[in-house]
Amino acid sequence: MNSKMNIGISLSLCLLPGLLVMTLLTNQAKAGEHKLTFAVSGVVASVKVKTGDQVKVGTVLAVLDLIPFNAAKRSTESAFTLAKLILGLSEVRLKQTNELFDALSTSGEEVERVKITHAKALSGSQDARSKVEVAAWRLQQATLKAPFSGTISAIPGYPGMVINTNVGNQFVVVVNKK
Repeated sequence: MNSKMNIGISLSLCLLPGLLVMTLLTNQAKAGEHKLTFAVSGVVASVKVKTGDQVKVGTVLAVLDLIPFNAAKRSTESAFTLAKLILGLSEVRLKQTNELFDALSTSGEEVERVKITHAKALSGSQDARSKVEVAAWRLQQATLKAPFSGTISAIPGYPGMVINTNVGNQFVVVVNKK
């Protein structure tokens, strides 16, 4: 009697808004099992659920240490405030220089130099604003939330666990989707 055992392995990755969901289905894994981790690197501060808990979409599952994320957000906000101030001053300087040029009191070369300075200030302001947005996104991603309703089937994560998004298989919570 010739019988073959078909062992299928399927790996699917899904990036939900700010959440990496990896599902590994084998003949030993349950269908609907989703291994969840953070979309950002950090240190797990707390796991908010227990095995067997029923969770709904948006339920907080775990949280990273927020201190570095809050500090980065404050730092980028300060840099953006400074960049806006510099941009405002460069706009005043550009207006003054154009008025002096119109009054034949400054050279075209000076006007071009001030225009370049203004362009750099504008670029710096836009860059600083982008960094604020990234810092806010990273802070938001430091809280792992359930992307769907289900039951917690395992908690491989623990407080103090270092999450490195460059390393695979660092799952924090396993949820069986309803």
